[in-house]
Amino acid sequence: DDNNPVKAPDFGTVSGRVTFTGAWPATGDVQISIWTSWPPAGPPAKASDVIAKGTTTYDYKLEGLNKGEYKALTVGWRDPANPSGAKVLGLYWANSDSSGVSAAPPFYATPTIITVSDAKIEWTNSNIKADLSIVK
Repeated sequence: DDNNPVKAPDFGTVSGRVTFTGAWPATGDVQISIWTSWPPAGPPAKASDVIAKGTTTYDYKLEGLNKGEYKALTVGWRDPANPSGAKVLGLYWANSDSSGVSAAPPFYATPTIITVSDAKIEWTNSNIKADLSIVK
């Protein structure tokens, strides 16, 4: 065993603050999710707990990320009674003054790709603005 040591895997962390604008929807859940695909498809690689309604800012930390490329970090809304109606409320992208989501095409800005690697295992200040008014 000493000649073949097993190296424990290194796991990444992404953290930051979400700032919410608009009124909270009466139903559904809001969470932060990180995805290996864009647009998001299937389950996320990691997701936060459900964020309490009425929150204006939320500090998050997604831990245990495998090394690799994550195509999008999003704030999303989903009504458990109608999961197919899920909406992206904001995403992590180059312009942190905007949610990156609009009502007119192209609908979404290009998300900033997060690469968890030996060179950068921890991503901090990955701040997102989320527009709750998108849920209508």
